[in-house]
Amino acid sequence: MLLALVVLAVTALLTGAVFVAVQGDTSLARVDLDGKRAYSAAQAGVQAYLYNLNVNSTNSQWWETCSHDLSNGTGAQIAVPGSSTGTTYKFSPVLIPPALTCSTSDPVHSLIDPVTGTLRIKFTGYSGQAQRTIVASFKTVSPLSYLWYTVHETEDTVIGGSTCSRFYYQNPGPASSCQIVWVTGDQMNGPLYTQDQLLINPGGAPVFGRTSKDTIVSQTPTTSVCAAVNGCQRAVFTGQTVSNPPNQVPLPTDNSNLLPDATTHGKVFSGTTTLSVDSSTNLATGWNCPSATTCTAVSVDISQFPIIYATNASGCTSSYDPTNVSYPTTSGNPAGRYYGPCGDIYISGTYDTPLTIAAANNVIVTGDLTTNEDANGNPIGSATLGLVANQYVRVKHDCSGNPDRTIDAAILTLAHSFFVDNYDCGGSSLGTLTVHGAIAQFYRGIVGQVGTSGYLKNYNYDDRLGLILPPYLFDLQNTQWGVYRETLCSYTAASTLPASCAYTGT
Repeated sequence: MLLALVVLAVTALLTGAVFVAVQGDTSLARVDLDGKRAYSAAQAGVQAYLYNLNVNSTNSQWWETCSHDLSNGTGAQIAVPGSSTGTTYKFSPVLIPPALTCSTSDPVHSLIDPVTGTLRIKFTGYSGQAQRTIVASFKTVSPLSYLWYTVHETEDTVIGGSTCSRFYYQNPGPASSCQIVWVTGDQMNGPLYTQDQLLINPGGAPVFGRTSKDTIVSQTPTTSVCAAVNGCQRAVFTGQTVSNPPNQVPLPTDNSNLLPDATTHGKVFSGTTTLSVDSSTNLATGWNCPSATTCTAVSVDISQFPIIYATNASGCTSSYDPTNVSYPTTSGNPAGRYYGPCGDIYISGTYDTPLTIAAANNVIVTGDLTTNEDANGNPIGSATLGLVANQYVRVKHDCSGNPDRTIDAAILTLAHSFFVDNYDCGGSSLGTLTVHGAIAQFYRGIVGQVGTSGYLKNYNYDDRLGLILPPYLFDLQNTQWGVYRETLCSYTAASTLPASCAYTGT
């Protein structure tokens, strides 16, 4: 009997020990399971937000409302769809110092990381007593992700002939009459992308990139971004050169998707239209003259109608000779107005509200076209401008000199080139063509001749265009958002460390 009691006591003690051990393991397993569920909930939040970004990609202002960057507009928790375990997530923006809140009047400087050009959102998942937080960086890639974008670095085939459609790396390559060189004094202050190679003038020392973060990309099957005919000469590549990247960035074929947007949300004119934009009134005023005898005064409140489109009228025959350009003007009442049946838009002035100008034919910049700028001349605020032409985007130049010109805009010329009219005249006192924005073109246009006429280039990327496109340009490009980077952060790490959920650095 005594032996049996001892055995029972030992058995009871062993059973209790096993129960305590199992109970501890169960608790640890539950904590581990809750942690994994919380992480999955945070991931669900990332994917849901990415889905909403892409569903609303035709509205470049969607994420700028600030309320869309807080879950339910308030920061409240959201149940994970299809979950039976009560898991939830919430999200909020990672603000850029010194911003304390998301600013609807200037969302770029409160939400966009100036170094990486990304929109960063913090997602926290909850399950039981566990929570996990992911900081996700979102970004788009399009031709306007670059200061300079070309399909061909050669002259337009309409001007230089059929061999201009050849790439420099091909054998045979383009004829010498198609070749356009980069020269000393050319400044490309931003990232660059071409499906071709760069042709550097013998002895030339153009500068490409601001820092090593500005990639200089050539979609060439060779190992050099420079054409072998001249090599890289003395070119300065401050940015990192990349040849033969795995993914190609396509250029839209035309701007026809913008016409229904302008019909519904903006203004549509037929034939040649002249506009002067005024930031003090938010008005674009001028004339629509499809013929020398038919002119109608134009006044558009661009804060209400942020996209303007000019269609081709009957009788339009599109042609362009960049060294023999004249500007037809009316002689009657009103006199001196540009006219013609083609969908051309002549434009100049100042703006501080987002605007897209789209032309079935050409966009011609007649003077400075600028927005609010900081002390260094860089555009600030949330107003971006798009100049989108199916044919050419041109700078008006009538050989009477080479006055300096400044354009703050995203320039897209979808079938042809960005040109300075009559670039071969105006005297040898060269002007400077300054662009703050981006230039995307199918063929490379000409803005001057080496040391003899026209303009030197001072091109500067507007980093805002990495995420904020002018109105409705997402509809043109069908650009998809993607997750640029994800970081599982720690609430216990010091706020000065990148691993911290409170970290606001880059």
